[in-house]
Formats: sequence, structure tokens, C-alpha cells
Amino acid sequence: MSDICQPRGKVDVIVPCHNAEAHLQRALDSVFSQTSTNCHIYAVDDGSRDNTLQILKNNSSRCSFISQPQAGAAVARNRAIQMSNNPFVAFLDADDEWLPAKLEHQIKILENDSTLGLVCSRCSVSELRIHRYAGPVPRGMPNSGKLFAYLVRDCFIYTPTVVVRRACLEDVGLFNESLAVSEDFNLWLRIAARWNICFLPDVLAITHKRSGSLSSSITAETRLHTGVRSLQDVQLRCRDLTSAEARALRNALAQRIYFYGAHLLLTGAASRSRPQFLTALKLRPTLWRALAKLVLSFLPTRLCNSLADWKSHAFHRAPTRLGSSP
Repeated sequence: MSDICQPRGKVDVIVPCHNAEAHLQRALDSVFSQTSTNCHIYAVDDGSRDNTLQILKNNSSRCSFISQPQAGAAVARNRAIQMSNNPFVAFLDADDEWLPAKLEHQIKILENDSTLGLVCSRCSVSELRIHRYAGPVPRGMPNSGKLFAYLVRDCFIYTPTVVVRRACLEDVGLFNESLAVSEDFNLWLRIAARWNICFLPDVLAITHKRSGSLSSSITAETRLHTGVRSLQDVQLRCRDLTSAEARALRNALAQRIYFYGAHLLLTGAASRSRPQFLTALKLRPTLWRALAKLVLSFLPTRLCNSLADWKSHAFHRAPTRLGSSP
């Protein structure tokens, strides 16, 4: 464990690491090269089996760190937050990087508006050396304010872009450690339920997709089921939502439950899929896809799969309306 010093600057940078030796120095350097140098890194090595810990030791003059048995991203981030103590907390995964003016721009916004709990931005996704923007911005969404209803329909917050006010974390709590994935989405929603948030249209971070990351070993079923649990936890904790926000949350939860049920049906677990479709329909009676899948779940597995294959084949062969030849 490196020495955990007294507060330095005003921003604490939280970096969970797992088998990140190929990318960690790039992430750290992107923090060191910020135009606002008023920050300090708190990193947690989450059970790495490579040279991740040695890289942290090599940077110990500017980075406080500890090592723990692998426990997942939520536990690692929470432990790093608990090590830190400055008024603003920023998040950076070990395989991602920031653009140089990120912190300067975001901290200025947080300091000028005390109603903001979180500031995020657009993000560039890099996969196999191809860069693209991370997701569309929800149509009609303002740049700041109570954005819960927009966020629950379409998560536009990418973790490496986030800076959050510590008072906000003290208000809503830290990452839910029972969630193997979607723990970040869960926290952003809990923040958006109580605080204003600000979305910047500028790209201020780059996230790199790679195998071997903290969540890459999660199965599809676990990922889908945990996504459902993530929204159920928000529903349980956030009791003061407006009627429009509560309706948006129910619709989003119905959609997640439907996708989980559809996966179970596709993988041959028809009997386990039916309660999911029924729950989705109870939350959103007009979710006709759930009703259709519920009916399919009573057919023999071979016939059900044949119908699914036919639908997929027909969809891919159908001409599109825009740009198709007459």
C-alpha cells in the first residue's frame, strides 16, 4: 500500500485496475497531463495477475494505491473513494483516457453551480483502432437539469466522463456492490433522481474496448439479469420521483425484463422466461413483443427456434424504405 496522504488539490481521480498493464500507464498519463493539475489519483488493484501493481508502484509519487483480492469494479471504486477526501470525485477506468482539458472544464462548471451533482460529456469509443461517438444524445434533452427521465430511457453517461460532487455521493450513497455490472448506471440514476446533472456535448474522454477488463467475463444471462436488478434497486431507493420519472422508470424496467426473458427463451429456458414476460406486461401492458414471446414460449422449442430464425431471415432480406432502389 502506498502512503495515503492528506488532501491534495480539489479533485480525486478514482481508478480501478484489473490486469491492465498494457493500458494503465496511458490512463495515468492522461491524468498527469491535465491542464488542471489540482488532482490526485486513488487506484485499487483488483486482483491483477500481471504487472499492474508494479506500474502503480512506479507512479507512487503521484498516485495512492492499494491491492485487494478480485472483488469487482463496484468494490474497487468504493474503496478508492473511501481512501480519498477532496470535494470532487472523477472516474477513470484503467484502459481509458482523458483529453487534456477535461477536468479544468468540468470543475469550473461544478464550482459555478452548486445544484449540480454530476457533470459528464460525450465520449469517443475506440475498438480495433476504430473511433466512434459513444451513443446518440437523447432527442430533445437539455444540457442540464433534472435529466432522470432521459437517462433511464437511454444511458448517455459514460463512466470515464464523470465528475461528481462528493456531497452528492454522501447524499445518495456509493456504488451498489451487489451488482456485477450496471453498477455505474445504477449510481448515475440515483444521482439524477435527486440532483441536477450537466451533459457537455464536447468529447472529453476516450474509452477503449478490450478483453480481460473488469466486466468482460460476465455471461450474457448475468449481464441481462443484473441490468434488471439495477433498475429494481433504483425503484426501491428513489421514492420521490415525479410521476413522469416513475413512468419512465417502469417502462425502462419492463424493457429490461423483456430482454432478459427473450434471452432465456432463445437459450431454451422457456419456463423461466414466462414470468419475465408476464412481469414486463404488468409494468407496461402495451409491450406487445412481450406478449408475442409469451405465446411463443408455449410452443415446442424446435418450432419456436424455427419461427425466430424465419423472422430474423425475413428482417434481414427486407428492403429499407430510405435509400432502397424502387
